[in-house]
Amino acid sequence: INVCKERGGVNMKKYLAVAIVAALATFVYAQPSIDEGTRELSLEGGWDSDGPTGTELDLSVGYGIFMRDALEVGGIVGYESTIDGDSKSWRLGAFVEHHFDMATMTVPYVGARLVYASYDNPVTDEGAIEYGPRVGVKHFIADNVAIDIALQYMFATEDVFVNDGVAEDTDLSIVFGIRAMF
Repeated sequence: INVCKERGGVNMKKYLAVAIVAALATFVYAQPSIDEGTRELSLEGGWDSDGPTGTELDLSVGYGIFMRDALEVGGIVGYESTIDGDSKSWRLGAFVEHHFDMATMTVPYVGARLVYASYDNPVTDEGAIEYGPRVGVKHFIADNVAIDIALQYMFATEDVFVNDGVAEDTDLSIVFGIRAMF
């Protein structure tokens, strides 16, 4: 029995070593695509366990173009719904992001969003303009594919963000995504 445990430990160490080398290889060989003319397709989302009628799932698709090196402008469309379907919203808008080229596979950025959103839920049934800053980081896993995490603070022209059953005009959220450049 001790021999099996030792062999399993050795094999596990080999797999861990291979995984670490593979992860570090992305830092050495891949070059982020944030140059002028690069186009980007994004898929992002998040969840809110404190939605108006339960857990809310949010999904957005975006398309952008780097107008200059590190400066991206684009559009987004999104849909948000609770699991039971009693609450939903649509979003259509624009974004701008400035990327900081650190000569690594991890690229921080700052940006802003401006969207029109239409809400239909038990707390609010109206539309609003939403706008606000966003800070995030993209980690490139290949030359043209990055995973993304961002923190955004949104303001709205109406009380449309539901937190603890109360509609408010501000919302802080974490968004996860994947981005492909071409």
